[in-house]
Amino acid sequence: MVGVGIDGARGSWVRITYDSISLCLTISEQLEDLLIDGAVHFVDMPKTLGTVAQPDRACDAYMRSELTKRKSSIFTPPIQEVLGEATYDAANTMSRELVGKGISKQAWNLTPRIREFQKLDRDDVYESHPEVCFAVMTGQEAQFSKKTAEGEAERIEMLRRYSNSSPWKWKMSNVQVDDIIDACILAVAAYEAGTTGITTVPDQTEGAPYVAVPTKKER
Repeated sequence: MVGVGIDGARGSWVRITYDSISLCLTISEQLEDLLIDGAVHFVDMPKTLGTVAQPDRACDAYMRSELTKRKSSIFTPPIQEVLGEATYDAANTMSRELVGKGISKQAWNLTPRIREFQKLDRDDVYESHPEVCFAVMTGQEAQFSKKTAEGEAERIEMLRRYSNSSPWKWKMSNVQVDDIIDACILAVAAYEAGTTGITTVPDQTEGAPYVAVPTKKER
């Protein structure tokens, strides 16, 4: 069993694989090149979006409910109908006209990645979120921002329960340390989901947005 965690970085995708021992890093410009047959993949990127008929994603509400200090890490992606617009201004205007609210620059900047993710037609690749996976696996959300030294140490401490590998020590100009750590958390979560159970929230239904996390263990 292999768990795969994937996160977006500047101009590329970061992949971590986890096999119960090692956390291994790969970088690629193409998401499809990072997929592994027989693995469970958790990707930190929205895939199925809201629509004019149903603009709010129930999975976003779930993720925010799992977090209090880290709520800001859950952003609202654009609705599907504006994804094909050529510019932020055009997409923002259309969103306001269709659903009464605009979209953030952060959300718009991810649209090329969202489009790429949507092209995948596989049942072993799931939208997920590292902060929510951390909370599910440890029983509490991270106390510090991942952008701080304390937050980095907190997340590495959790990862040390699973592996002695340290892929975040690699120095790359286009990949941040927190991108790698996020992908590590997702890889471990995907492995846990593949071996002990996967939960989708809300329950997976055809065409509806959902996110995947490991099934919570009884404590």
